Amino acid sequence: MAILLGDARIPPTEQADRLTLIDRWCNFVLDQPVLVYPGETIRQEDGHLLVQRLDGRVDAYAAGMNR
Repeated sequence: MAILLGDARIPPTEQADRLTLIDRWCNFVLDQPVLVYPGETIRQEDGHLLVQRLDGRVDAYAAGMNR
């Protein structure tokens, strides 16, 4: 489910169900691949991909929009 805000679609927060190497997420293309472990949460905010790690940290990774 996505939230519609004007013409922009904001993807929901997702939780990884397996070990994943992400190089893009929705319409974000990451500057470098990110390793996400099962149970960690992924979301986008202010031009960054945010990954909430299992130990409580939130890591931010720069990304560019691919339209």
